[in-house]
Amino acid sequence: MSNTDLLSFDTTTGTSTSTDNTSTSKPDSWQELLDKGDGYLTPAQRAAFEAAIAMVIERLQITLGKAPTAAEQADRFDFSRYIGEMEERFVNDAKGLDELQQDAALTAARVIEHIADIISGRKN
Repeated sequence: MSNTDLLSFDTTTGTSTSTDNTSTSKPDSWQELLDKGDGYLTPAQRAAFEAAIAMVIERLQITLGKAPTAAEQADRFDFSRYIGEMEERFVNDAKGLDELQQDAALTAARVIEHIADIISGRKN
């Protein structure tokens, strides 16, 4: 599911309400909305953005809420390997779900990677 679909996300039903944007001036991504917009979101765009955040939080809770694997319970926890395997864990947990949920799972993995980069001093 594309960013356009998320921009048209129906927060009441939890589904995308996107249509073909070729005849409208709807942005194709959140980045385009920010770059070409006036710095404000419409109430519907804000609701869609908040729904996207909620989906990512849900994927974080689902994947990180599972019991640790035997390797993760080891005396010496390998942080680097744990983070390196994170994307696979999120993707596996979202297998068989719709594309929007899979995108949310990948985004959740990126959030974890970003936090790990900050913790390890690779990013400010």
